[in-house]
Amino acid sequence: MTSDTAVIVSAIAACISALSALIAVWNYQREMLNQKISGAKWKKEYFTDLLKWSDESLLQLSEALHLCELDPKRMPDNKFFETRHQLRISLSAQIDRGRWLFPNYATDNYGHAKHEAFKGFRQPVLDSLVRAYQAVTALNYADASKNVGARAAVEEAKRLFTSEIQKVLDPRARDAEFQTLITRVAEA
Repeated sequence: MTSDTAVIVSAIAACISALSALIAVWNYQREMLNQKISGAKWKKEYFTDLLKWSDESLLQLSEALHLCELDPKRMPDNKFFETRHQLRISLSAQIDRGRWLFPNYATDNYGHAKHEAFKGFRQPVLDSLVRAYQAVTALNYADASKNVGARAAVEEAKRLFTSEIQKVLDPRARDAEFQTLITRVAEA
């Protein structure tokens, strides 16, 4: 009976060992899924500020685009000038806030005498806002016939901005990642 008992004990030990290994694998897979979910949450939090900033920027670009279509003579009491002025202020602030999300690159190679945030080269997403700012600044607030090319410049800036933001946000990849996570959570 001793050998039979030893075989039974060995079989039970093997089953417990196999069950422990299975639980360890399951726990590992669950931990990996939890880490991916945590990473996705962190990414979402990171992009929240970027989304807010880009939404505000896009609204300002749309305002600039439509301002280019207005005739200053048909607006009362310098309204065109005031609107243009406020839009310039908003775009200028938006460009500088964008530096917090999109810092200049090649800071060791260019602009050594400049303040820290302005050393190096602007990223293309900020270049688009600068182009729009320049186009709005050039708008003639007395004669609409002198504003013919401004709309095209702002429209090009808006398209560049949208494309650059889409590269960063990568909505297609985020949607695919989200669907993968949802599927994995449902399977778990």
